[in-house]
Amino acid sequence: MNTRQLTLANGLRCHLYHQPDAREAAALVRVQAGSLDEADRWPGLAHLLEHLLFCGSENFNGEHRLMPWLQQQGGQVNATTQLSRSAYFFQLPASALSAGVQRLCDMLASPLLTTRAIQQEAAVIEAEYQLLQNHIDTLSEAAIVDKLKGRFQRFRVGSRRAFGDNVTELQSALRDFHHRFYRAENMELWLQGSQSLDELAQLATRYGGSLLAGGERAAAVKPALLPGDRLLQLGDEENLWLTLLISGDEQTVRDNVTLLKVFWQDEAPGSLLAQLRAEALCEIFDVQWLWQDEQHALLALRFSAGRISSAQAQQLEQRVWQHLAALTACNAIQLQHYAQLAQQDFAALSPLEQLRGRAFGFAPGSAVTENFTDFAAALPQWPCTRLLTQQHVDGAPHQTQGFTLQLAEWLPALPDAAESAAFHFYPASGGIQLPRLPPVAETLPIIAPVKQVETLLLRPAFYQTLSDEEAQARQRQLRPMLAELRHAGGNGSWQPTQGSWQLLLNLPASEERALLSVHQALRALNTPVLAQSAATTHSIVIRQLLAALPTRLIKPSPSPHWLAAWCGTHSALSQRVAHLLSDFTPQLARDTPPAQLQHGIVPIACDGRDQALLLFMPLPQADDASLAALRVLALMLETRFFQRLRVDQQIGYVVSARYQRVADVDGLMLALQSPDITWRALLGRCKRFMREMVVEIASISPEKLAAWQASLMTQCISKDNGEAALDTLRQQHGLATLNRAAIQALTLLQLQQLHQRLLRERHRWLILVTRCA
Repeated sequence: MNTRQLTLANGLRCHLYHQPDAREAAALVRVQAGSLDEADRWPGLAHLLEHLLFCGSENFNGEHRLMPWLQQQGGQVNATTQLSRSAYFFQLPASALSAGVQRLCDMLASPLLTTRAIQQEAAVIEAEYQLLQNHIDTLSEAAIVDKLKGRFQRFRVGSRRAFGDNVTELQSALRDFHHRFYRAENMELWLQGSQSLDELAQLATRYGGSLLAGGERAAAVKPALLPGDRLLQLGDEENLWLTLLISGDEQTVRDNVTLLKVFWQDEAPGSLLAQLRAEALCEIFDVQWLWQDEQHALLALRFSAGRISSAQAQQLEQRVWQHLAALTACNAIQLQHYAQLAQQDFAALSPLEQLRGRAFGFAPGSAVTENFTDFAAALPQWPCTRLLTQQHVDGAPHQTQGFTLQLAEWLPALPDAAESAAFHFYPASGGIQLPRLPPVAETLPIIAPVKQVETLLLRPAFYQTLSDEEAQARQRQLRPMLAELRHAGGNGSWQPTQGSWQLLLNLPASEERALLSVHQALRALNTPVLAQSAATTHSIVIRQLLAALPTRLIKPSPSPHWLAAWCGTHSALSQRVAHLLSDFTPQLARDTPPAQLQHGIVPIACDGRDQALLLFMPLPQADDASLAALRVLALMLETRFFQRLRVDQQIGYVVSARYQRVADVDGLMLALQSPDITWRALLGRCKRFMREMVVEIASISPEKLAAWQASLMTQCISKDNGEAALDTLRQQHGLATLNRAAIQALTLLQLQQLHQRLLRERHRWLILVTRCA
């Protein structure tokens, strides 16, 4: 990837990335100001401004502003307000990058900030604040940040009470904050796409030049961690947070931590995470920045398990420090190996994820820093605070940052010195013992590759789902093998794709190592698994409903049939893999019976007080023409649903209408979450919306239909071997796929007929609703 940096005449710093083969492009603007920079009178002002910037600007209003316009392109857009920074970013088809950057820069330079929009978004932030009162991650981070002195402890989310009733005064404060900080010298622009560096530079100059020159630098913050460790009462999963306050040059610190993260999250035998799991100390190890500026960073290491006792937490921390000491002995070849893994992981991300990583995440440096091992050895010496979340804590309520936390001081006894674990690092030497090939070979479909790598796709037959318990048990079996594959030059995953679990193996160049990897994966899938309760991921209520949707739509199969496909050109290797498959399954699925779909209203036990509803309308006739009509219909409904229920009716924080494929079933999905409206009332609003759209669909112009068709055309090409294999399997089994011919032949009458049929066949709807746990 070719890169260039430049600074415009107005002071805007620009970072340009030419990605020749990219189908999608991305843009991101970071503002060097956040919630710590608000006046004390206006807690949450930066967060409110973030919302309002999307509500219209001088040159783009209504459906032409960034968010609805970009949704019509099939893109995605979001923003974040952090402690010392704010950022706005989007991804969309590469051909539309220029128009997207124009809208992004205009909304940052010339927002309208109308009183009507202020009232609307203040209500949305109030709903978000109520939602966060019981959000486990938010409460944990609040407890950690509470250990920082000064402005870190103030309220910053925003609420109706904080904003008050004087909209004119609030509007004036917003304009003043925008005028002070949203200036070119206080901002940076990142652009990435298939455009040449010269073309990207022209975009940056043309639109970034519209940002006003100057900019007030935010006041420097001198962070200090208060002493003492704490216990925090939270439900279900327990976590140990080790939080380090690190000083030093921002880029060097980030490069070092990004490389450390590759070591820390490695799941191969001999790794830290493998050791922690073997000792039943944790299941998940996550790394994140809680705050960064140019000279300081608050780094959080989070270890999660069903239960973590005080003694286990201490043992866990010892293992972390022991591992840091061990990796300082890595040689140059090993360090380069892990640095290469970091580069490969980063290259696999979407353009938007890459820009987010460059702006404020974990983007790998171009080389291993000279002080990496010294940095790792010194990490335990930085100021550190510990937070252990437990289901039951004998503590007292503590108010901080607008939240009430049940906290107690934690005074762990000094642990006995634990014997050091036997960590080892890759690349590792060792012979390969090839598996015996069965005499019989399965019929393995061979598909032309998109990427020059040999790929095996293996998944349950269409319309067959796995229970969460079984899928996660298989995931535990596969983790070490997939990690070793990564060290051998390949990569793989076992994860849900559009609600269906699948194994994807991108194999290394060595035929022997590739064959061994397939054998290990099949053996892991064939190994009987122990029945365990499925791990729950704490999230907002609507995401809990989303996680439940696949197995509520189609009941899990106790003994699923399997599908396989090979995407590549190595015929000898694919033939040997076909022999291995005959030991995995007696016979691959040859046909696909009709889907047995569940329907009706299904209550789901959820954590959280909000009401939520997930309405899934399956595509009545699963052919290519109907799928093309559904995809266009979803584009048309998405912006209107958001405008009516989120903006006009202000039902709450989550409002979404979109196309969704769930367990191989295409459909239209409506999602709502509200702090004060019952799910029955939410359902009524969904029905009313669908009825009201009959007239609007009839009034769609030929030009608008053509624009939606053009947007969908960009999504017809598989971006990798996994997508190509899955699409081909769908075609072979008679399932609908998105293709150019069906899109080009689409008519307005087809849209009308499909919408009326979705509305008429309400008996086929599946409706998931909240049932408070």
